[in-house]
Amino acid sequence: MSFETAIQLLKAASDPTRLRLLALLANGEATVGELQEILGQSQPRVSRHLRLLDEAGLVEKFRDGHWVYYRLPGAAPLAGFIDEVLALAGLDDEWLARDRAALDRVRQNRARDAYREPRSGLFGVAARPSIESLAEALDECIGDGPLGDVLDIGCGSGALLQLLGHRAHRAVGIDASRRMRLLARSRLQGAGTANCTVRNGDLARLPFADDSFDVVILDEVLDGAGETLAGLREADRVLRAAGRLLIVDRIRPVARQLRDRRGDARLVDNQLTAALSELGYRVAHRVWFPGRNLEYALFAAETDNGQRRTGTHG
Repeated sequence: MSFETAIQLLKAASDPTRLRLLALLANGEATVGELQEILGQSQPRVSRHLRLLDEAGLVEKFRDGHWVYYRLPGAAPLAGFIDEVLALAGLDDEWLARDRAALDRVRQNRARDAYREPRSGLFGVAARPSIESLAEALDECIGDGPLGDVLDIGCGSGALLQLLGHRAHRAVGIDASRRMRLLARSRLQGAGTANCTVRNGDLARLPFADDSFDVVILDEVLDGAGETLAGLREADRVLRAAGRLLIVDRIRPVARQLRDRRGDARLVDNQLTAALSELGYRVAHRVWFPGRNLEYALFAAETDNGQRRTGTHG
């Protein structure tokens, strides 16, 4: 870091409003409107402070539909600098305590707005496994150590991100539903996982470079047999060579699309195993969630040492 850069960082962080903004964004990403509501300042003033923070590299911004979200950078040394500045400010400061209370209200309002959005096939008949069941299955499949960079495709309301975010260096959730993205952001803010971000996107065209993640999760996004192989190829493209691929999905609905008319519900396992094998993966672990019928399963796939990954980069 140069002398001039250090001066710019110190100047940007020394303003009271900008310090409050950094403390708020340490809880997770937020829009200008949300930050304006919390600070009780005009939109132009808040935008000017955010622009100065952005120019100094202390915040990042991205567009989601009509909204621009701001978040803290995840890379060193700026992340460490921000942590040290916020530690000096103290968590018991009266202004910061008021801001956190206002943030809670904004988060609750965001969740209410999300539930007012029209539902477009977001929930199926079968209920997802409980958070406790998912946590146990994940620990069984991938252990409880650090995970590196994580991508959750079809993140929904952020349940898996909430479970894995604290173990990840960086966690990204993508979902095509604005409603789900709003709920996920509220859930992740409440969990204090500022290293998580939620973006608009789907499996057909992931907005990431090749070899970007250590763990990729396909969360109820596989459809028919053709779409499954194409989706796995796209997930394989962004997964690093030694990475782990997780698939959590309803078994019966997927099985009806993947099997022939005489097939058994577990035939999806065979079809999925075959598709993974074609890309050079093997299923290392599988967990069937308990219930009256087979509804959900979690597959953890790893590269097969005896094969080359033929799907990478096209």
